[in-house]
Amino acid sequence: MSGSKRRQSSAYSDDLSRYEFVDYTSVSHFEKFVTHIEETLYSWGVKDGSYGLFSQEQLARARAAIAHPSATEFTRRETLAMGDDVFQLTYHYHPTASINEIDDTQQQHFYQFSTAQYHPLHRWTGLDRLMIVKPMQDSIKNKIFNSSKSSVDISQAKLLISACAIAFQNAGCQVPVFVPVGQSRHELYMGYGVTSQRPQSAINETEARYSMTLTTPPVSHLSYLDGLKTLFLQRLSMHREDYGKAGDAPESSIYISAVYTYNLKNWFDEHWKEWEEVVEQETKRRSSFDDEFEAWGNDDDEVDLSEPEAEQRSGLTHKRKLEEMSQHQLSFGSFNDPLRTLTLSALFPLIQENEFHEAYDRNMDALTAKQWQVSREFAPVNQQRAYLATLMEQVVESWVKDPTNREYLAPYDDNNDESTSDSAGLMHNLFAAGNRHKFSSQMGASTGTSTASNSTSGLADSVTVTKSDAVDDVLTALFYPMATSKDNDTKKTTAHCKFDSTQKLGLKLKSGSSVPYRSFLWNVLLYSLEAVSHSPANGAGSKKNATNFMGFLRVVWVEVLKQIRWHWENSEPIPGLNPYLYDDSNGEEADKDSKTLGIDLRYNILHQKISMINCCILRRKQNAPQNGNVGDHTKKPVQRVGRLFDQVSEEKTPRTSKFQTLLERFVEGGADSNSSEAIEDSISIAPSDLSEDGPVSDGSDIFVDAVDDASNNSSSSSDNTGRRPSQHEGEEEEGEEVMVPNMPITVEELEADEANAVKDPEAIEGESKIHSTLKLLKTGQPMHIPITQDPGFMTEDMITQQADLFEKLGTSTNATQQRAKLQSAQLYSDMQAFKAANPHACLEDFVRWHSPRDWIADADADEEGGKLSARMSEPNNIWQELWKWSKRIPCVRQKPLFNISVEAEKALYFLETTSVHEFFSIMLPTLSLIAYDTLSVHPVTQYSKRVSDGLVRLSNELVDFSWEDLRHGKRTFGSMISMLRQQESTMCHAISLLRKLPKQYDLVDQLLFHDQAIVKEGDERSAVFQLFRNEHGIISEPSFREYIFYSDCKDLTSSDRILPSRQYTLVKDNEIRIMYTQTTDALYN
Repeated sequence: MSGSKRRQSSAYSDDLSRYEFVDYTSVSHFEKFVTHIEETLYSWGVKDGSYGLFSQEQLARARAAIAHPSATEFTRRETLAMGDDVFQLTYHYHPTASINEIDDTQQQHFYQFSTAQYHPLHRWTGLDRLMIVKPMQDSIKNKIFNSSKSSVDISQAKLLISACAIAFQNAGCQVPVFVPVGQSRHELYMGYGVTSQRPQSAINETEARYSMTLTTPPVSHLSYLDGLKTLFLQRLSMHREDYGKAGDAPESSIYISAVYTYNLKNWFDEHWKEWEEVVEQETKRRSSFDDEFEAWGNDDDEVDLSEPEAEQRSGLTHKRKLEEMSQHQLSFGSFNDPLRTLTLSALFPLIQENEFHEAYDRNMDALTAKQWQVSREFAPVNQQRAYLATLMEQVVESWVKDPTNREYLAPYDDNNDESTSDSAGLMHNLFAAGNRHKFSSQMGASTGTSTASNSTSGLADSVTVTKSDAVDDVLTALFYPMATSKDNDTKKTTAHCKFDSTQKLGLKLKSGSSVPYRSFLWNVLLYSLEAVSHSPANGAGSKKNATNFMGFLRVVWVEVLKQIRWHWENSEPIPGLNPYLYDDSNGEEADKDSKTLGIDLRYNILHQKISMINCCILRRKQNAPQNGNVGDHTKKPVQRVGRLFDQVSEEKTPRTSKFQTLLERFVEGGADSNSSEAIEDSISIAPSDLSEDGPVSDGSDIFVDAVDDASNNSSSSSDNTGRRPSQHEGEEEEGEEVMVPNMPITVEELEADEANAVKDPEAIEGESKIHSTLKLLKTGQPMHIPITQDPGFMTEDMITQQADLFEKLGTSTNATQQRAKLQSAQLYSDMQAFKAANPHACLEDFVRWHSPRDWIADADADEEGGKLSARMSEPNNIWQELWKWSKRIPCVRQKPLFNISVEAEKALYFLETTSVHEFFSIMLPTLSLIAYDTLSVHPVTQYSKRVSDGLVRLSNELVDFSWEDLRHGKRTFGSMISMLRQQESTMCHAISLLRKLPKQYDLVDQLLFHDQAIVKEGDERSAVFQLFRNEHGIISEPSFREYIFYSDCKDLTSSDRILPSRQYTLVKDNEIRIMYTQTTDALYN
């Protein structure tokens, strides 16, 4: 029986041995909570004494990316759960100026911590890094039914502190943690922290415990220094008793500090942006803003503002800036002053108790404080309006969303059909000039009602209502400008200004992208922006006008084109255009004889085309009395390239020209519409086709430019107005489109040349002056320098077209000869003029004057001996051939090389067939320059280094920006708008602060960069006093007072260790808040 039981027991044991028993002990919510805290600390890098994300190394990298740091960038959050309760662990950092470690231990620089943006615990505890654990309302149910749990009770707060203490010990975290206690409206906290004194080890660790009390209403004995001192001594005595030390603490170990704070709220002032600096007082201002920046602005043209001349120059610059602000300028900034409050902190530094009482006794106020600190608070960024940046954003958006802007919207809008026949668009473009003119004529009587958008894209589904007076104001300002001061050079900034003037910045942009500063097209855009930006004070009308900007600009552009044509037909120069090359001054007052008339190719094609019209007007006026038509200047109707079809039937020309034939073929369908060459030929005008009565004079209906003339290439690309020695070595300037050399071909032309040639073989005609050294080889007579024809003008597209033509000729010998013939127009004209001025001249004489390098002088012979170069001596050289053909015809009787009327009509045709959205897309860089100029022209840019540096960054961004990608929809304008808005905000802050603190440029610059700054003795302190004083001439009572009591308690432990105690007190009219910090030895605690 017993054996059977034993066998059963053994079998049972064998069965149990097959199973494994594991003790599954459940983990408490508290342990999970501690583990989650540890994991969070490790993820933030807060371990082993490191501050992790907010360590100095990480902050040094982040500050380069954060231009204006705020509490948002310096806060990290993590959600924790303990059972059903959900908490949030937050890591806060408050950036401050570098503080000495000893001072940091004493935490006397608590006044550097701001409570406006950052958590007030920073100021109450004097800590720049801290953590907070607070309960979260993670559901609507808890928010509604558990509102009393917005903070934790004392028992749960101690439980949270214990959990954090365990996690912090395990991770080696030395950042204190705080837990809110009681009702959230009281903002009461208790806290805990572990610190390790040097050398860092577990033996040297200390624990800091934080407790806070709030008294409302305030108790009278705690409202003053003596009562607070008594409270601190009582707590200190209790702390000493814990360490077996009886009696009071030594007086030498107690330190006291105080801060009295005065708040000044800003007042409403609609004129806050007006500049009221006194010019006479500006002369005492230093040229540098800080001793560190003495080299700032030490350029070659540095101005010593201590000299009388410099003082006068500074005053003139200031007056000039004020004059500019009264001219056409866009508004910027917000309507209201962005400054909310200015705060003055009167600082009483931390010193021993006995010294503190001796220094201040009971007389503590702002005037007796050792140091002042000023803090500022601006409105939140999302509440600060930036009118200029907003206007630019809305205008660009209006361009992007314009119905006629197919080229931009096509990649993004399915409604844009790109399958339209190219031939149909080409036909529309060919006739657009005439149609556009008819449309604008109809607009003349009805401007101010409404206009349908009309452009070369064929879309006319947008209707814009505009006010006639707004359009009239723009046109009046453009074509009847007010007289301005001659010395109104808007960009002669003082020597210490580092940013580029708008004029200089425009030249730094990609070549051919902008227009000259304050030129005609600049003003078209500026005045249109100004018109749409005018609105009621609330800005609602401005926003609506800005979004309809393209509709308004469309009307203005049509009217401007009508006015430009009127100026051309009446030979009136277009205002606002400097016709002289590389001259930044006003051409009207300039010395015209010393300047070169021409087109500046540094600017965009629109400016080049309108400059072409203006130059043609001026050239027509210059040449009118010199072309043999002095007695008859009756203007004939000018035939327009875009309307040549209107009068074909009325032509009385007995012969059919090539130009007319090509036009008829194109209209009747005989020309291949897909052939670009046929289209180009259809708008090319040859001199022999259009002239009826021999040589074309300046009084004829349509002139033939060198660009269209067979021998045409006299048009100068930019620099030269006349032929000069050594300018060309066998080749002349290029033209756009050339057919045959400018030599007589027909019988009429030969007869005309014979009639214009000098008959008397000894007569000298058309000479300018006698050459100073050269003499004719055959006769030895002095060489006469002839008067030559001025070259024409060329725009960038004409030069490109001519270069393409020359490239198509190839590189063969025959092509080279043909290219030389195509470039011979100016050369042939110069030879004729040279022969007329020098009757007995030979080719060698002409080469010595025109191309000296092709004359090889003999080494032993006199200066007249020598021979032609090898290439000039070749029999088939083009110079040899032209010399044989040329006759003695002075410049005044030669056929003009440059056809003024045709080129002007071509430029007009180009402008009239340019749609408004294409016009605006080309003017986008100019739009940004207008915004830049609006900011840079303000006088504050001369006095604030922060503002000046911001303009430097903005200008660099404008230079590097890809405007072509923006035009073609490959990028947005957002980055530029953001930078413009930031600079606009900085300028508004500087203006506001300088109005409150006049001429305190160093102090304002510090407040622009930091939210607080130390006030220096002297002028700065006087200016701050004037701002904060009341009507009785004194500073009123402080808004609140703060006191610090500190003791290192060195006598409680060894001499090399401290257990500091600190009491912070905030005294207000309605409350007294006390934060007490007590440090204990962790080893014995």
